[in-house]
Amino acid sequence: MYRRVTNQWSKFVRQYLNAKFKHFKSNEKPISFKSLISNPRRNKQLGLAVGGSVVFYCANLDAAPVTGRTRFLWLPRSVELLVGGYSYQSKLQETDKYLLSPIHPVTLRVSNLFMKVVEAARADPQVDHSLLDDIDWKIHVVNDPLAPPNAFVMPGGKVFVFSSILGICKNDDGLAAVLAHELAHQLARHSAEQISKSIIYLGLEGVLYAVTGMRIFNNMLVNMILKLPASREMETEADHIGLMIMSRACFNPDEAVRLWERMSDFEKQYKSGSVRLEFLSTHPHSTRRIKDISKNLLKAHELYSQSNCAIINGHYSKFQNFFNANSRF
Repeated sequence: MYRRVTNQWSKFVRQYLNAKFKHFKSNEKPISFKSLISNPRRNKQLGLAVGGSVVFYCANLDAAPVTGRTRFLWLPRSVELLVGGYSYQSKLQETDKYLLSPIHPVTLRVSNLFMKVVEAARADPQVDHSLLDDIDWKIHVVNDPLAPPNAFVMPGGKVFVFSSILGICKNDDGLAAVLAHELAHQLARHSAEQISKSIIYLGLEGVLYAVTGMRIFNNMLVNMILKLPASREMETEADHIGLMIMSRACFNPDEAVRLWERMSDFEKQYKSGSVRLEFLSTHPHSTRRIKDISKNLLKAHELYSQSNCAIINGHYSKFQNFFNANSRF
């Protein structure tokens, strides 16, 4: 998902900070709290650094679309697109031999569904429409029999859908739920948010290491207390935004709940019943996602009704029947 884009950036930042903190060697003693507060020059530098960081943080607070969640977001859109383009080329090389033709019935089906979702997002007054303008959309279906179910949208409009997820989606409404969720990550600029926060995470890890001398434990602490909860929060937000978009696009919002019920069954079947602890995961547990989505169904059905979906779906069913009849997946 959006983490695929941030991995490259985080790796670069981590290498940079490691170079900056290279004087903190494993055989050196950690900096004591007493030494930190007893040095006037260091106190002044620390005060300026903290004060500047607070000002920078507050100046770059941003409200997420639809949910209104306040988050730290400083990364320019141009950099986000640059990192997304690099990740796209990397993923394209990785999946090239498994890609279905752009005119394959399955690719056409996914493309039509996705563009319908995009148009619904464009009609949402809470969405930043500039994120949808001048985008070179490219939809790829990856027919790799060994790949796990997956789908994601990269910054810049590059979409990957793995054929293994189509069976779990079961129908167009289920697939629309997946596509709307992935588009929601980009509309909320979760990739940029994750990259923005990575500076804080890596900086905090460096400070903790300077004080305690324990790198692995500190990294685990930051991961469990900050990184993973933030990731789960963004996933929940994408579920919310995606639910509203798919409803506005005249897809049955109830199918979003059924999708995660099927996903939960899949996880139980192919993970041999292993228990996944939510606080150690980047994603909320499927049962929690079902509960959270269910809470928003009333609003989703209101949007569905306001969009004259009965008339629209009557016309769309002709195309749906054609693609279903010509698809072998």
